[in-house]
Amino acid sequence: MLSLVLPAQPATAASADTACSQKTDAVAGYNRGTLDSVDEVDCLLLPFPAGAVIVAPEDRMWVTGSWVPSFDIVDSTGTKICGASDNRYGTCRLSGTAPHYAKAYTASGSVPPGSSYGLFLQRVDGPADGTGSCPVLPAGDFTAATPATRFSTADGTFARCATIPASGHSAKELVQIQKVTGTKDSVARFWVVEDTGRQVCDMPDQRNIWAACGLVAGRSYRVIAAGDGAPGEFDLVRRDVTATAKGCEPTPATSVGAPAATGTLPAPGVPVCRQVTTADARDVLYLNERDGFNAASHAAFGPGGGLSCNTTDEDCGVTGATRYQVVVTPAWNSVHAGAPYRLDAQRIAGASGPAPECARPANISYGYGPVTGVLDEQHTAVCAGLETYQRDRYDAVVKDTEREGRGAVLSLYDRSVDRCTDRSTEIDCYLGDPVDGVAKPTVMVLGLQEWTTRTAYSAELVCTVEVCGADPISFRSVDPAFAASGTKARVVLAGTALRAEHKLRIEHPSGARVESTTVSVDAGRTALVADLDLTGAPAGVWTLSAVNDLALDGKVTPLGTFTVTKPGTAGLGRFRPMAPTRLMNTMAGVGVPKAKVAGGKTVTLQVTGTSGIPVKGVTAVVMNVTAVAPTAAGYVSVFPAGTTRPATSNLNFKAGQTIPNLVVVPVSADGKVTFYNHSGAVDLLADVSGYYFSDQYASTDPGTTYQPLGPVRLMNTMAGLGAPKAKVAGGKTVTLQVTGTSGIPASGVTAVVMNVTAVAPTAAGYVSVFPAGTARPATSNLNFAAGQTIPNLVVVPVSADGKVSFYNHSGAVDLLADVAGYFTTDGLGSAFRPTAPTRVMDATAGAGRTVTLQLAGTSGIPANGVTAVVMNVTAVAPTATGYVSVFPDGAPRPSTSNLNFTAGTTVPNLVVVPVVNGKVSFYNHSGSTRLLVDVAGYYVS
Repeated sequence: MLSLVLPAQPATAASADTACSQKTDAVAGYNRGTLDSVDEVDCLLLPFPAGAVIVAPEDRMWVTGSWVPSFDIVDSTGTKICGASDNRYGTCRLSGTAPHYAKAYTASGSVPPGSSYGLFLQRVDGPADGTGSCPVLPAGDFTAATPATRFSTADGTFARCATIPASGHSAKELVQIQKVTGTKDSVARFWVVEDTGRQVCDMPDQRNIWAACGLVAGRSYRVIAAGDGAPGEFDLVRRDVTATAKGCEPTPATSVGAPAATGTLPAPGVPVCRQVTTADARDVLYLNERDGFNAASHAAFGPGGGLSCNTTDEDCGVTGATRYQVVVTPAWNSVHAGAPYRLDAQRIAGASGPAPECARPANISYGYGPVTGVLDEQHTAVCAGLETYQRDRYDAVVKDTEREGRGAVLSLYDRSVDRCTDRSTEIDCYLGDPVDGVAKPTVMVLGLQEWTTRTAYSAELVCTVEVCGADPISFRSVDPAFAASGTKARVVLAGTALRAEHKLRIEHPSGARVESTTVSVDAGRTALVADLDLTGAPAGVWTLSAVNDLALDGKVTPLGTFTVTKPGTAGLGRFRPMAPTRLMNTMAGVGVPKAKVAGGKTVTLQVTGTSGIPVKGVTAVVMNVTAVAPTAAGYVSVFPAGTTRPATSNLNFKAGQTIPNLVVVPVSADGKVTFYNHSGAVDLLADVSGYYFSDQYASTDPGTTYQPLGPVRLMNTMAGLGAPKAKVAGGKTVTLQVTGTSGIPASGVTAVVMNVTAVAPTAAGYVSVFPAGTARPATSNLNFAAGQTIPNLVVVPVSADGKVSFYNHSGAVDLLADVAGYFTTDGLGSAFRPTAPTRVMDATAGAGRTVTLQLAGTSGIPANGVTAVVMNVTAVAPTATGYVSVFPDGAPRPSTSNLNFTAGTTVPNLVVVPVVNGKVSFYNHSGSTRLLVDVAGYYVS
């Protein structure tokens, strides 16, 4: 080995103006002296020019007893320039007035007689050529035969100098001092100083360890090594740790959990290198050195030598390169040379996120896990990709389920930064202060601990703030938002970051309150299933809220209303009105082929999944069906597609007549309705005005129930009732206030059922009925000829202020509007049950006569609970012009009509009539007429 010997150099003349007990010319190298009294100050004239940068470590073992001298560097005036710290670490620049001195004195107050001291002086700035006092420190590598420079600290020699030449180093090198022989007191340290005098790295008071030194191309460096004077031998070594490092064993990164790379621990303090490679610089690698004794540490360096993973005996992460030099170094006092070690180098994430083998939990709002399993040398780690957030904080709970202790180590990597801190009793994982509130996708890794080759683990992250992850706590809607009184209603709360402790609360105006019981929460925490016990709950509209009892303020979030219906209204018959919308037009090919429907033929219309009608859950549809220009007298029957055509009719017409009728018809399982034309050929229009649906498919809009009325006349333009006393001119509109009149509530009404009659129009035309204040639809409700008086039942939504508009297309016409009921959100109404069209009456009524029909308990209609019935009523071949009124049996006959006809015509109209005692009465005003009654459904409470 090369031994460094530093020759003495001649001194310059001493300055006479420095206050010193004695002055001595110092040399570059070792300088000796004694202090014989408390007040003695020795001044050593430095052999260096002003501006030079020097190192001046003292020999701590040269002194006698416990006395330690102090050394200051001063200028010619005695002004202190540098103290002991600057002297030792090569950062003392000779400023002030030359010449300069090193002052040796005692600061302890007592000096043993003849106490000696030693000081090593060396200039460190300026080019270093590796000759003279500072020989070259040769470049080393990670092989067993790497060159080294040896020096000893015996016989008063305690410091040495070596050179790293400008042309002979990489960008990052490990500089190391290793003890070869010596007592336990034999220790050494070193400093690396740039030729400008700037210190670049050091290793103070350490045994057998290295420092990572960044070296600038084209610059030379001096390495100053100093011991404490005790006898010993030490080796100085430097090793390249950039991508050009030699002696690194190739080690491709593996998938998560793959077996580790293995090796053998070298002598204490001697590093070994593995070059870990991956395909993409955006990969994140998990590094974990394990030797069973905690005997070694590891560090990772990028291609340019950048320290990607600090020297550690724990796992760490790296990213940003495709190769890393991973240095494994046994501790200076390790006794495990020759023992095996393992290095886990696993790809935990890539450019697209966490590795494919990482689990992807649906939600981490309140933590993750517990997860369980077994880790061993064939399955060394597991991982999970977590959508964390910047302010998240977790407690990590890890244990071995078969024996005491953890057995596994948990880390939470934000890219390559482990956000967990082990506090001995717990693991705290913190994602950082919420500066910009951004999502921070992380990878949780569970790997084997240092001393474990197998563990049956249980691991869990427990959120310790109100909510973790990217989702805030939110409550959005409840489905269904209604249920029948006396039931245990199962509802679903939609939101984000939901947990079992969240509750729903409904409150009645009377003060009654019901809170939910949680049944389950889905894995994504977006749906909470809960039960509301509505035993004894009064029907009506309740306020609906979500309650977060875990919030510091017990936060309550309003969610609108919840409707408690009467017990009999749950099931198939809640109604959603729609703005009139044309679904079918055979003249234009809308909904069906463009062609008249021939006699004896059918056409089928897809109703559900179109024009805002849901795909699922629809049980029946309300449509205004119009026959246009039939080529012969006949009728049309409307019925669910795929079922047997009923022996009933919905429209009856004569040749050339255009006539509408409202139809309530069930839809088939696939949401279709069929239209059958009996004879001739006819064009058909179908305009939807609403649909009935099943509770199973209720949305946040719970729909409405029906309240039958009267019938009651709301409008008569011939008498000025509800509208000005005047015919409605062509192209004009008249608006009727519906809510707040004639027993109709002022609020909660969504739609109204009215029999609308056109009286004595001056020209052929039509009338459209629609919510006031909305765009007039391209649909019609009544079609008529000049002079014809004709009715039609209308179901129409009301405007926000409870109004309905009537538009007359041409000529002038008087209008009558007789309300038969309304749809309400108050939960107190009746639900609809559609039935297959069934003929329940074929009878003749004479002039001024009434025919009564028993409905309750017949034709599938229940004997009890029926509040109203939906029927298609047809007057066949009346002998005189007149009308028919349909009303509840036992009630006074109203001054309204449901069918208006002329002698010899056949006229149908849909009728919704209240049922009081299970019967309905039909009054014929004049002449004699045959009445056909086909039931289409009923309302039940």
